Amino acid sequence: MENKLDTQNQQALKNNNARLRRLGMIAAGIGLSSVLAYLLSKVLGAGAGDSKVFADHIVDDRGTDQRKAAKILLNLRDRGFEASDERLSLALGRPLDEVAGWTTGREVIDDDVVMKARGIAMNRGIPVE
Repeated sequence: MENKLDTQNQQALKNNNARLRRLGMIAAGIGLSSVLAYLLSKVLGAGAGDSKVFADHIVDDRGTDQRKAAKILLNLRDRGFEASDERLSLALGRPLDEVAGWTTGREVIDDDVVMKARGIAMNRGIPVE
């Protein structure tokens, strides 16, 4: 009889251990999926999140903020340079990756760039504002 109780206790203990292992695996899976979701949101949402950070940055004495400066650059690129970041970067005398950063909102646009863009637009007769 005692042997039968020992066997039942061991079986109950094994069942509890199996449940704990399953619970641990579920918790680990939830944790891992949370980390992956966080990383994916950072990678895929990088451009959108950064532009909100730069939105309050004033570019020049006219009170041009980052959104308006980006709109000026995008209008100039689209209307004057056939929507080509490469051609715009050449006209502004800036590297292509910097221009791409401005047009996607990942980098801060400085006053020199906005002045050059307005000057190019004025000389070419392109409305950008």
